[in-house]
Amino acid sequence: MKTLLTNKVLGSLAILAVVLPFSSSASSMYQPAQFGDAVDQVSQKVVIPEQMRQEQRTISVYCQADIAATGVTSNVSCFDKAAYDDLQGQTQRAIEGLSFAPAQVDGTAVPVRMGFRVVYSRNDSQPNVVMLPNLGTLQREYGVSYVAPQERLDQADWYSAYAADGNANGKPFFNEGQLARVVGEVNADGEVSSVKTVEARGRTRRDAKVVEGALKNSRFIPGFVGDDAVNMHYIAVLNYPEND
Repeated sequence: MKTLLTNKVLGSLAILAVVLPFSSSASSMYQPAQFGDAVDQVSQKVVIPEQMRQEQRTISVYCQADIAATGVTSNVSCFDKAAYDDLQGQTQRAIEGLSFAPAQVDGTAVPVRMGFRVVYSRNDSQPNVVMLPNLGTLQREYGVSYVAPQERLDQADWYSAYAADGNANGKPFFNEGQLARVVGEVNADGEVSSVKTVEARGRTRRDAKVVEGALKNSRFIPGFVGDDAVNMHYIAVLNYPEND
């Protein structure tokens, strides 16, 4: 299977040995969506293979979900490059329809699109399930538990703008097959200050340009490190399954 999520892109997970809580990071304006009791719910619904204990394996499933202003999840997409015993499918089904704590702007709940990791382990030194509010792309810089920017869906989100194009063929988030990736710099006010295509070739180059334009007009709950909103990269991803 083609490796889509490289160490350079996703960062090392080797330092994940304990649970680092998703704190109630906040500023006077922004509160990112949080997991609520989703970790307990996922733990109850997903069967972690006993073989992972024998192999001392830790598996990360990378997910994206729309979090409504009510906190309910929808449009969940998950990807596990290891494809280990259907953990991807189990995780996606477990998260669909769960209640997270919704994002807020000035105290008002708003819908967002959230990227996160669900980390499974049968290693006795750490919990069986850990959820982290990021995809790990900036782990070397900010540590394990930073909160990645969350795109606001009460504004013009980049994928809807892209999909409105009659020639749109790419699907959102990671999967097997060809990818296009556009990086946006989201500032502490939730605005996109710059965009750059970092992966696109052939048919995906035109799409990347469309995404660049759409991403410039998107608004975000900014990324957080602890209680501080900081400038942080956001990666818009399109995938093109090989059988399409």
